[in-house]
Amino acid sequence: MPLQLNPIRRHRARCRQTRELMSEYLDGELDAATEAAARRHVRRCPSCRRMLASLRRTIEGLRGLGRSETVAGP
Repeated sequence: MPLQLNPIRRHRARCRQTRELMSEYLDGELDAATEAAARRHVRRCPSCRRMLASLRRTIEGLRGLGRSETVAGP
């Protein structure tokens, strides 16, 4: 019989899994089932929701830097 994780450990394990997939999630590189599972977890987990929002802001900021350099030119 497989070992059942208690709810807290199961949640922490889901957080780890979701956090490992966040870049791929934002880039749209996950298969439909994995993306749906990550989306469900992020909706329910404030910590992962904050981390995803932070990663989004970081990516948007980095993209903005690239545009600033292109517009400014040499």
